[in-house]
Amino acid sequence: MVATSSRSLDDLLLAEVREYGVLFSTGVPVEFKYIRNTEKSPYLGSRFQQDIEPAGAYLLHNPDPGDPARGWVQGVAKFRSPLVLALAGDDDGKIYGPNSWKARLHRHFKKRHAALSKAIMAAGFDAVVTVGYYRGRPQDTREIVDLSVVR
Repeated sequence: MVATSSRSLDDLLLAEVREYGVLFSTGVPVEFKYIRNTEKSPYLGSRFQQDIEPAGAYLLHNPDPGDPARGWVQGVAKFRSPLVLALAGDDDGKIYGPNSWKARLHRHFKKRHAALSKAIMAAGFDAVVTVGYYRGRPQDTREIVDLSVVR
């Protein structure tokens, strides 16, 4: 069971997707193979909403990455209670607009960066998984944030 505040999670646009046989659903334990870029991204502020995004390790679901390129690592992630959200909240699919997953989390919890990650964890979640849609149907995972690395 997920412990949440009295504030509803409806405004976050919860999602669900099955990708490569793995079900990603809010509050449901999941285990999957990932790849992750270990090189720090340049900080571009609001351009990619880095100014409001949660802190954590950003992963990509990839069950068969082969030999990762230099600077990338692979592993297995296990989450007890992920928060699974639609990547974009607009019909036009703007992933960095006012209804992006980052903007919705920022609005809902009224925090950013590590403080946002801690608020999400306090609500009972250990990760954020975003889901991309095509023609109104969930297609695949996109950005996955492991919050457990935030202290």
